[in-house]
Amino acid sequence: MKKIYSIFSILCAAFLAASCITDADMEATNGGEGYLRVKVETNVNTVTRVQDLPSGYDAKKLHVEVLDANGNVAKNTDGTALTTDDYANSSVFKGSIRVPAGTYSVVAHSANWDGTQSAFNAPYYAGQTSVVVNSGTDKQASVVCTLANVKVTVNYGELLRKFVSTAQTVVSSPLLGVTSRTFTLNTTNSAYFPVGDLTLALTINNDASHVSTNTITDVKARDHYIINYELSESPTGNEGGIHVYVDDATNTYTYDIAIPVSAKLLTNINFDVKAASAMSADAFDGTSVTLTGEATGSDLQKNKVVIQYKKQSESDWTTVANDQLQITDIVDGARFSCTLTTLEAGVPYEYQLAQVDESKPATSSSVYFTIKGEDLYNGGFENWYMDGKIAICGSQGDSKYWNSSNAGAANYVGSVTTQETSFVHGGNSSAKLATKYAVIKLAAASLFTGDFIGLIGTKGAKLDWGVPFTSRPTALKGYYSYTPGAMNRGSQPSGIGAPGKGENDECQIYCALVTEQFHVANAAADGYEMTTDIDWENDPRVVAYGQMVQNTSSNGAWQELNIPLVYHSTTTKPTHLIIVCSSSRYGDYFYGSDSSVLYLDDFEMSYAGTPTVK
Repeated sequence: MKKIYSIFSILCAAFLAASCITDADMEATNGGEGYLRVKVETNVNTVTRVQDLPSGYDAKKLHVEVLDANGNVAKNTDGTALTTDDYANSSVFKGSIRVPAGTYSVVAHSANWDGTQSAFNAPYYAGQTSVVVNSGTDKQASVVCTLANVKVTVNYGELLRKFVSTAQTVVSSPLLGVTSRTFTLNTTNSAYFPVGDLTLALTINNDASHVSTNTITDVKARDHYIINYELSESPTGNEGGIHVYVDDATNTYTYDIAIPVSAKLLTNINFDVKAASAMSADAFDGTSVTLTGEATGSDLQKNKVVIQYKKQSESDWTTVANDQLQITDIVDGARFSCTLTTLEAGVPYEYQLAQVDESKPATSSSVYFTIKGEDLYNGGFENWYMDGKIAICGSQGDSKYWNSSNAGAANYVGSVTTQETSFVHGGNSSAKLATKYAVIKLAAASLFTGDFIGLIGTKGAKLDWGVPFTSRPTALKGYYSYTPGAMNRGSQPSGIGAPGKGENDECQIYCALVTEQFHVANAAADGYEMTTDIDWENDPRVVAYGQMVQNTSSNGAWQELNIPLVYHSTTTKPTHLIIVCSSSRYGDYFYGSDSSVLYLDDFEMSYAGTPTVK
């Protein structure tokens, strides 16, 4: 773990005499004297390493010495050698030290040991710096004393501890004479090694067939390696996998090493837990999911096996009793399953099989699952294609999901809603909505779920808002970046709170769960209702609604989008999802700014948390 343990500040101050100082006096090579002050400050952050330790070794007991240009221990003008094995209690470096002008090295390290061997709880620190003391000048030097070896910590997981009687990990170094160190289930200390490759050998239940060997290379001083062993989710096969997590700020390397579950580890019961099978997902009525697992072995008692599940964020398990399980006989064992209808969509869960018998208890490894509700098609806005001049968000051949105002603007100013590849939050592209002036009218850029039906002459367009959707999420989430222009096109509509000429334009993103597809237009058309007439707060077709309006600049950065859906009813199920995004909120009135730009990326429906109810 690359952390500074101690900071040695060496303050070198030349004495200023109450007389004139010549140019020659300022040159160290021309003689003269100065004063050297040594100050040591201790800041313990971690520990790391050891050798053939002397009795009573204390890494914080520091050896400090000052060497002259020839590498010899320097002396002050009184003839006292500038060295000590116990800096904290030494009088050698107290106060100002009068020394001949010249070049010096200040060396500090843990006293009475060189750190070339391994050991538990025995770090070794070292550091040095150089300083030139000129006659009649003030000087300061700082020695940073850092860990000079490597720290190793070994942890054993809860399941591994529960099902094995013994386990030990031998950590060894290829360096000649360095002693290997053994970590058992009861070892709580960390060991420290000189810099060099490390080999880890785990043995379980003193069984040579259960040995996991791993090698760590490119080891550097001050590294901290944390080794976590745990039973894997896979009941058979080879090593369950190694995941390495690196903290560059502290040079901490965490190795999660999965050990396969086997009958030898779990007495004589072998659990094989199948992944959960989600049948349906709904945030309110609960989620129907089937949990399945198999167990075999001579110690298996079918009437004592239960299924346990819990949210990953919680510690207590909920048990499905044996008499509530569907049990099917298989070769040498049985298959156990149950169907739950009260789980929440979008929440991470885990489940396991357990034999609840005092004489032969056993528990499988956990299976992790998250039941997702319906999500958005192409919510990352990755897929686009061109239909003539019209840019379409989606893949050619797929059913229309996202549509835009491009069909109305393409013949005049080209597509106003387009794919953007140079400014993205995630993936390879985002959606760019740029309001433009289309010869005689403003063309506000929009992106919505549904279909563009056709133009109404030059007055407007007919749209079908909404795509099939029956889940009930709690929010629309994603990212956006907005640059509003000053209102400069069209006439300000009255009575609706639109900004005045010269004021910032506004973007709008809203989401609605509804009970039918909305046939809308921004000009009069038979069979279509005006987009401006929909009352989202009171319309009986609206199950839930939420919106975001923004008139300030994102300054070229991505901002998080989180639009909670406010439910008007918790019993009515929706049939369609409407999402509408516009770079100019009052584009339906052909009023806005022809320089407003809205970027969108990584949209998704969230099912986490408690829904907001009106």
